[in-house]
Amino acid sequence: MAGFFKRLMGKGEPEATPAATPAEPVAGSAPATQTESGKDEAAPSFVCREPLLDRKERIAGYQFSMPEDVELRLQTDFEFLPRIYDDAVLRNLTALGGEALLGPRLAFVRLAPDSLDNPRLYKLPTTNTVLMLAPVRKEPVAETLMPQLAALRQAGYAHGWLLRHAQLAQFPRLPELAAAADYVQIDATGFTGMDLKELLKSIAALRPAGLPKLRLIAGGLNSFDEFNLCFRAGLDLFLGRFVTQRENWHPPASNINRMRVFTLLNLLRSDTEVGAIAQELKHDPVLAFKLLRYINSPLMGLMSPVTGLDKALILLGREKFYRWLSLMLFDFKSPGYKERVLTEQALSRAAFLERLAGQGTVPAQADWMFILGLFSNLDLLMGQAMPDLLLQAKLPAPVHDALLGEAGPFGDALQLALVAEGQSPIELQRHAARCGLHALPVSQCAMQALAWAHEISSLDG
Repeated sequence: MAGFFKRLMGKGEPEATPAATPAEPVAGSAPATQTESGKDEAAPSFVCREPLLDRKERIAGYQFSMPEDVELRLQTDFEFLPRIYDDAVLRNLTALGGEALLGPRLAFVRLAPDSLDNPRLYKLPTTNTVLMLAPVRKEPVAETLMPQLAALRQAGYAHGWLLRHAQLAQFPRLPELAAAADYVQIDATGFTGMDLKELLKSIAALRPAGLPKLRLIAGGLNSFDEFNLCFRAGLDLFLGRFVTQRENWHPPASNINRMRVFTLLNLLRSDTEVGAIAQELKHDPVLAFKLLRYINSPLMGLMSPVTGLDKALILLGREKFYRWLSLMLFDFKSPGYKERVLTEQALSRAAFLERLAGQGTVPAQADWMFILGLFSNLDLLMGQAMPDLLLQAKLPAPVHDALLGEAGPFGDALQLALVAEGQSPIELQRHAARCGLHALPVSQCAMQALAWAHEISSLDG
């Protein structure tokens, strides 16, 4: 944990993402495979991620899968393609190694049942991986799958099934297989409230005796009303576009006076004397308390406690105090799922851009890159237009311009951070190339930054 706080406050360098060599695969492509038609078929290495919420509206984990357009294509293309695409997903995820995937969070990895014999599965961490099986074109054969699932469960892996309304009629044995799993994900887009109730009832009746409680996931939720319906139905985890919707967000409640934070940030940027900054800080008892609590924590390793704000600022230093203040913008009183998603998104962008600083054409100013990512959704956080917010914050000119959408190296880097969260491997590849980078290591860097952001956002429980 001590090393973590050093990274947070800039006392240690973040792990660098190695620059790609020309021979490395690019997200959006993989080794070509010869199809029955004689044409080369390429499988993308880009992996999409979606956050899952638990019943306390906390981020419980992420689902990793291929982009939507790829999944739709698998419904009609060659039968062997799902195995190729799944191998690309597993290659991307296992490239991080060990527990770096998501730390203590759950990682739901969507695969076709035919991929259960892929040896890359055993390179995933056992403590948090859930293999989510999604039939594509043919009905799963229980007699083949059960020994494979038993071996994976013996190795420590959990598994689940994705149930779509159309496939329940197409694959009549799916409910039976799902009832024996650890998780069941129901694509809510095809179910009415009564359909959902009947499906849950039938799965419960089919569940073998002696197994622990089946955990239920509602997927494909596009609105809060759909989320509320599944919540009241007793499901455990939730994912869908409603989680990251940006419309109609209101400024979240906070113990922190954010206007005071802006004032202090501007004083720091203007090279105001430490005494004057400390005097301004004294006007906000909450900020003053949090600063003294941090500076006197065991992790700082001071021989004697600090009681004066002047000394605290001198010991911390201007740059680290600037970063600490910036993070205070994400201090919430009673965060709901939108605040948590917003915070994690901002933190992961900040860490992502800081890690890429100096690579390709990405500017080398790591601190500026961190602030660029951190402030990139400040308009959502504050409930104000970005131009109005930037009038209050004296940011470095390149950062200021990039946040307003101006072109340039900072703007290119910010766009790369945004598309790394999206659903398009083509866009990721295009923006990575614009920054002089290969997309696969960029995608991996985004996942590492996500793990770092989780470490930060979990500090408050």
